[in-house]
Amino acid sequence: MSGASEARRKAWTTSKIIAIGVLLMDAVATLAVLALCGLAILRQFQGALPYLTTLIGALQAVTGVVLGAYFNKSKAENTKGGIVYDAALGVSNSDTDL
Repeated sequence: MSGASEARRKAWTTSKIIAIGVLLMDAVATLAVLALCGLAILRQFQGALPYLTTLIGALQAVTGVVLGAYFNKSKAENTKGGIVYDAALGVSNSDTDL
């Protein structure tokens, strides 16, 4: 029975691995920067921390670019000849059901 479940499981695509990796890197780096900023506050640091806050902004920008490209790729994979597969199958789009 384990062979059947392995056959149904799809391998992750490279783009999905990259997107998840970027999200994880962004989350870890943001939490590390916030921890360092908190430490600076606790130690009553009198200087500025622009290099730390710039790191958060730069990683957020990279995350936006990577996720935008990933979602465009996903949209292109789920469209053929201008017809979205879900629409052709009669599956309602959850975005328009709000």
